[in-house]
Formats: sequence, C-alpha cells, structure tokens
Amino acid sequence: MKSFFLVLMFITWDVTTSTEYTCDRHAACGCSKRSTIVLSKIIGGEPVNVSHTWGWIGSLRRDGYHQCGASLLTPQHVITAAHCVNDIILLSRLSLNFGITNLSYIGQLRNVSKMYIHPEYNAAAYLNDIAILRLDEPLNLMYSNLSTICLPAVKDYNVSESEYPPANVELVAIGWGVTEALGSIPSQILRQVTVQAISRTDSNCQSTIYNDTVQFCAGLPEGGKDTCRGDSGGPLMLFKNRRWELAGITSYGEICAAEGIPGVYTRVAYFQSFITETLRSDVASASKGKQLNADGEKNSSVKMSYAKMIIHFIILYVSFSVVKTVF
Repeated sequence: MKSFFLVLMFITWDVTTSTEYTCDRHAACGCSKRSTIVLSKIIGGEPVNVSHTWGWIGSLRRDGYHQCGASLLTPQHVITAAHCVNDIILLSRLSLNFGITNLSYIGQLRNVSKMYIHPEYNAAAYLNDIAILRLDEPLNLMYSNLSTICLPAVKDYNVSESEYPPANVELVAIGWGVTEALGSIPSQILRQVTVQAISRTDSNCQSTIYNDTVQFCAGLPEGGKDTCRGDSGGPLMLFKNRRWELAGITSYGEICAAEGIPGVYTRVAYFQSFITETLRSDVASASKGKQLNADGEKNSSVKMSYAKMIIHFIILYVSFSVVKTVF
C-alpha cells in the first residue's frame, strides 16, 4: 500500500475525520471481536493499531516467508488469489498464520492439506484469480479472536445484470504489502486502506482490466491509496448490514497508487457457486475419509470437528442464499 513520508509528517493537521464500523456481534460471520476505526484522510493507508479488528485475515507463507494474504471462510478453509499458489507443487511449502497483526508473531499456525484452484484460472490475464485452501487442522474460533468473513449477500447469477460491489461505494482493503510502489519488503504491521469501487464503464478501469464480469476496479481517481505487492490474495471488504462481506480478492495492478490506474480485484460475487460447491464437496470428502481411524473404529473427535465445520458452512451458505435482490 502506497504511503508518502512527507504527508505523514502532517498527520496531526491532516486527519480530521474517522469512520468507526460497529458490527452485529450476533452475526455468524463478518464481525470481529472489536470495532474497526478507519482514519479517512491518511494518504496511502494506516497501520491497524488495535488487535483483533480483522479476525479473518491470515498471512499465507511460502517456505516460512509472507507471500500473500488470505481470508478465513470456515475454521478449516481459506480463500486467496490463484496466482499466489498456482506454481506450488509441494503443499508442504505453504503455511498460514492467523490471529496476528505483526508478521514476526506466531498466532495459530496451520499447514495446507489440499488446494483448489479455479479450473479456468488464466495466469496471463489474472482471470478467475481465486483459490480455496484446506488447512490441515481446524482453527480454534471458540477461544480465540478469530472470526470468519461473509460472502457477498447477492446471487452470483445477478452479477452480470448489476455491479457488485456498486460503483463509488467505500471498500476497505487490508494486508501486509509493501508501502512503497518500488518496494520489495512487506510491511511488518497489518495495514488498512479505504478505496472506492470504480464503475466497469470507467475509461481508466477499462484500460486496466481484462474482464469486467469476473474482475472489478477499485482505488481513487487521484491515486494515493491502493494495495500493492504482498497484499495479493487478501480481502477487499464491504460493510453492509452491520457485517463485513468479501467483495473482492486483491489480484493485480500496473503501478501501485498511481493516478488514473486503479487496482484490479477478483469479483467474489461472481464465484459464489464455485466457492460453495468447493466447500461442500471438500467437507463431504474429508468427513468421509476421516470417519474411521486406523483400527477401523469411528474417530469421534474427528467427526465432531467436521460436524462443526459442516454447521459453519451451512451458516455461511444461508447468509447469502436467502437474499433475492441486489442494490
């Protein structure tokens, strides 16, 4: 995420407003343990100073080093960008660290046991840039500060008729990406930035994007706020009905935070069938494969773990399947 040192020197005078997002604590997803405060006038984003405000963000690590962001869908499934993992042959190279804001800390660390890359992923154009990973063990959500993010409350077949997220709506991105356009070292501290969804008919978007059905643009016309390298795979979120929805997955950009060059994101609403079908089949196959232990006896602890995961998936599915229209 882009930042300018000279501007940050004048934070005391520049910051005049902030937005506090207080979510529904009874929501099954999209609500962290603490309210989120975003300072709206800090150029290029800001550090997340309060822990546990984004309970679903995880650091996707390759060979132990931060590579991309990822978002928690269920206690044992995360969603990220396909380009973050497409070249991986050995899953043992991947791990995920959840429950942290500082990359040097260890929260709940998990390995990856299975990977589902969209079958029509196009690496050249970043089309269908979406992947789901199964963790080797479920994360502990009950006695931790972790939570899951909601899928968009819109039917995927409506996306072609009405943009989702709507143009000009405010969105929040989070990640550990570089803070300079030409930088190579990720931020040690989780950062957040507010941007706007850009209409698919915008000329700047059209010159940057490959397919406005499966991708969308976000940023600011004047630049200055953006995601960047190391933020890929992380969430771009919409606050709606007092909960956070996963509107986009950080995919690519030509120049970080440049005027007239928006960032491009995977349009999650379009992929809800892929997401729900992948989760359903994975939970079913994993549960079936784990029902018997080496002695041929039923492993009750494994059954209970997967039963909880199935219940969580049902809640996630119902949270958007009941919605009939979009705005």
